[in-house]
Amino acid sequence: MEDDRENFRGVPADGVAMSDAAVATPVWSLPIADAPAARDGRATTSARWSELPDYLVRHYWWAYLWRPAVWFFDHQPIINAIVFGQYTRLTNETLRLLDPAHAGSTLMVASAYGKLIPQLAARLDGNRLTVVDVAPIQLERARCKLEDVGCADRVDLDRMNAEVLDFDDASYDSAMMFLLLHELPDEPRRRALTEALRVVRPGGQLVLAEYGARTRTHPFHRWAPLRWIFGAAEPFLPSLWRQDLDALLDSCASAAGRRVACKERVSIFGGFYRVLRYRVEQA
Repeated sequence: MEDDRENFRGVPADGVAMSDAAVATPVWSLPIADAPAARDGRATTSARWSELPDYLVRHYWWAYLWRPAVWFFDHQPIINAIVFGQYTRLTNETLRLLDPAHAGSTLMVASAYGKLIPQLAARLDGNRLTVVDVAPIQLERARCKLEDVGCADRVDLDRMNAEVLDFDDASYDSAMMFLLLHELPDEPRRRALTEALRVVRPGGQLVLAEYGARTRTHPFHRWAPLRWIFGAAEPFLPSLWRQDLDALLDSCASAAGRRVACKERVSIFGGFYRVLRYRVEQA
């Protein structure tokens, strides 16, 4: 099978660099509308958009692939407003449950806007951290933030699809996902969780920060126009609202040859968000 891993500088996993023309004008610096077209002999570079998941290009190009938007959203006041002022609580609880100083080697599946990655890197206490993301521009942003706080040498950044992680079984002591699952359709969500559990060693942990299940009491859930707005902005969120996350984790763990037990769960903003820690064991 072709190795589709790639580091954030645009060098394929096999170590063969792209052409000078491709590196001079990387595809992730082009506007999203220009990216699919091969122009000026840069067919190899432009074709890399076809390697991105279809749901990401179709539904989230405006938030995660378009450079002006990436710059805009990755400001602390903006991302905090998007999560209704809950960013600090979400990150604090995620870091508390993960406990980076004692988490061992840690895999973060998908980068994240805001201060979480620099905060995590600063608390590693010598533990290895790897951040993977399928979008090169997201890894570029992560690198910039890590360099700003002097932590870039503590973190490995790899371009990789969460659904097909290029790691051996039981490669990490801990894995985490921060507000990722609601942005994945059902089957990619299942595959990403299965892969995350596969690469965690028995006795390790998986920490998830995510939207909470839909309730009958939270005003954001009860008012139909608000549910419509959330569904329009986040087209896969309604399916996560309806999903039994514990049952999904059990199913994914079984597929990965693991079993899981939820050891702690934190409700945030009246249950609109949640942070969970699962212990991972051999099946």
